[in-house]
Amino acid sequence: MAVVTSVLLASCTGGTTTSTPPQAASEADVVAWLDQVCGAVGGTTKAMSGEPSIDLSDPAKLKAGLSEWLGGQVSAADRSVNDLKALENGPHPRSKELAGAAENDVTQFKALLTDTRSKIDSSGDATAVVTAFSELMTKAAAFENTGADMRKRLGDSGMGEAAEKAAKCRELDASASSRPTS
Repeated sequence: MAVVTSVLLASCTGGTTTSTPPQAASEADVVAWLDQVCGAVGGTTKAMSGEPSIDLSDPAKLKAGLSEWLGGQVSAADRSVNDLKALENGPHPRSKELAGAAENDVTQFKALLTDTRSKIDSSGDATAVVTAFSELMTKAAAFENTGADMRKRLGDSGMGEAAEKAAKCRELDASASSRPTS
C-alpha cells in the first residue's frame, strides 16, 4: 500500500511549473488551503491503508472480500475528488491548477480501482481474482515515482514551504515514509 500512499501524496503536492504568480496570497491562507487539499487526498490514503478482509480458503469469500474492499476504496476516492473540486478556487493563483492535478491523479487511481473491481466481480475462479489484484498492485507501482516529481513541482510553484507547514500534508509525508515499499 506504500505505492498507493505515494500516488496520493503526489497528488496532494502536484502541479506544473510556470512563472511567478501575478498575485501573492497570504501564506496563512495558502497553508490552510493546502491543509484542506491534503486532507481531501488523505481520505483516500487512510482508506487504502487498511487491509482487505479476505478468506483465502474460500474462493467466494475471497472474491467478495476484495470486491467489498475495492468498493470502499472507490467510494473514498469519489469523496476525495468531490472535495478537491470544491477547493479549486483557493487563495493561490494556481489553486485551480494544483487542486485539478490532485483531482486528476485521484481520478486515474480510482479508474484503476474500478477496473480491478470489475475484473474481480466478473472472475470465475480464485486464480482470476488473485491475478486481477496482482495486476492492481503492479499498475499502482507505476505511480510510485510521481511523488518526487510532483513535490518538486510544488516547490517550483513557490508553495513547498507552505505544504511543509500544513499539518495534513505533513501527515501524508509521514504516512508515506513509514510504510514499507514492497
